Amino acid sequence: MELYWHRRNLRPAPNPALSAALSVANENESGVVPLFVLDDAILSRADGLGVAFMLGSLRTLRHWYRDRGSDLAIQRGDPTEVVSRVARRLDADRVVWNSDHSRLARGRDRAVQRALTRAGVAYTSVSSDQPTESESTSKSVWELETRLANPNALGIETGAVPRLSELSEHGYDSAPLTVNTESASKRLHALSNGTTYRRCDEGSSTKRDDQSLSWA
Repeated sequence: MELYWHRRNLRPAPNPALSAALSVANENESGVVPLFVLDDAILSRADGLGVAFMLGSLRTLRHWYRDRGSDLAIQRGDPTEVVSRVARRLDADRVVWNSDHSRLARGRDRAVQRALTRAGVAYTSVSSDQPTESESTSKSVWELETRLANPNALGIETGAVPRLSELSEHGYDSAPLTVNTESASKRLHALSNGTTYRRCDEGSSTKRDDQSLSWA
């Protein structure tokens, strides 16, 4: 079993790491379980408008998985603990994710890697510069989607996509930005430290089910 950890890329394609996980699962005649972790360390610093957009994209992504007989496992907590626990529960051969170069992401990745190493689970961070499905000779997500496993059938918790109001005790500022205000300064800080969700800059896919969200 391969565990795919959705992070920067909340869309099925183009998605180098998901394609890599599905390709290995196809070779091994196994499956891929998708996971997303609501990380309070990031959400507490994030921009409200961006998080609202992220939640909408999660809902759409979940529909995509469910349409294919799978589901998106959504859990809230510290990824260092959650990813390792889910991998152990699945007896996963490997955890796969797309690389990210923001400051918070690098620190989080190191912590998750250490936890997986202690648990004896292999991991692979796939470069976002890796050729996408349309550019490579490997089979695409669309050809290998039968390898998607259903986390519910495997005893993995799949929580609901929360409302924006449920993610922050103090609430998010989702008002339009005004220059030289505290809200604008906070949002600029979120951009600089890697906690703002934004649209991908890779261009949109022609697939109807494609998502276009990543987080910086």
